[in-house]
Amino acid sequence: MDRFAECFSPLVDPRRNQAQHDLTEMLFIALLATLCGATSCCDIAVFGRAKEALLRTILVLEHGIPSHDTFSRVFRLLDPNSFEKVFRRFTKAFAATTKIKGVVAVDGKALRRAYDSGRSHMPPVMVTAWSAKTRMALANVPSSSVAEITSWR
Repeated sequence: MDRFAECFSPLVDPRRNQAQHDLTEMLFIALLATLCGATSCCDIAVFGRAKEALLRTILVLEHGIPSHDTFSRVFRLLDPNSFEKVFRRFTKAFAATTKIKGVVAVDGKALRRAYDSGRSHMPPVMVTAWSAKTRMALANVPSSSVAEITSWR
């Protein structure tokens, strides 16, 4: 948990002084929940409540598990560019610690209903590098072409 907190320490808590729940603890719960299949703030809060006893062995959780509204509010307020920087820092540290080896899959997906008006025949494509061993996305980049492999050059 210390290494996790160290990676995310530069991230400014957007809630200022009125926060009850520790930002680092919330991000840790969100990461674990996401790795276990959570896709929404409701899923994250449900995961936290279901695993509260286990989480308390690692985290302080002074005010308990945050509600789905709290997770949602925090994620809406976080600066995406700052979060991206600290999350990249975390994944780099994680990869170095676990010495990721093995299969890295490259996959492209067209983003449905994300196209500009009049360009429905050419929706944007996002290319992801995925570590099969850790089940984590290593990188995501928007593709300027339809061919996945040219996006990584």
